[in-house]
Amino acid sequence: MGNMKRIQMLVLACRILILAIVAVIVSGCVSTPGVVPFAVQSDPLGAHVLYKTGAGVDEMSGSPDWIYLGVTPIDLRRQLTKARLKSSDAFTMRVLKDGYLEQRKTWGGKDVKEQIESIGKVFWNPRLVPN
Repeated sequence: MGNMKRIQMLVLACRILILAIVAVIVSGCVSTPGVVPFAVQSDPLGAHVLYKTGAGVDEMSGSPDWIYLGVTPIDLRRQLTKARLKSSDAFTMRVLKDGYLEQRKTWGGKDVKEQIESIGKVFWNPRLVPN
């Protein structure tokens, strides 16, 4: 009977340990992805659009951190983690078209959230300036 009691205690301890591990994993998931709708127009159409989140978005280099979205007009959805859209982080888009000056726009995480709540998406319509 002593061995049976030990086995029951061991099973109970394992269950408690598993529940504790699951609780830690679930509570640590602050980086759950959220779908962010984007709409980018440009005047004229046909410009290439890239975006970047996090620190260093104001760099003028074409660093590998830039993510290509496509050619305007763009209306798509991207998954971004909540951690990448914290208020302290920035979100920048670049619009490039041959024969025109590059344009950029930067939003803070709070700005992205407010624009999504206001109009349902992140929207930008830059008027391109001939080079």
